[in-house]
Amino acid sequence: MIDFNKVEDIVLDGVCLDDYPDFCDAYVSSASMNGEPLNELELEELNDLDECMMYVNVNAFETLIM
Repeated sequence: MIDFNKVEDIVLDGVCLDDYPDFCDAYVSSASMNGEPLNELELEELNDLDECMMYVNVNAFETLIM
């Protein structure tokens, strides 16, 4: 089970200005937990978490202006 509070090094992908303000196509493409990269199944589980969806929505716009 993924504990969102322990997830680090979050990288977002699928961010498109056309999706603003919902960014419904954005997702976490890579992240780590306890110093280990998450595998594909763990990333899928992470992206399904409500906390992750909120994080993606809040932070997606920032990736466009960086």
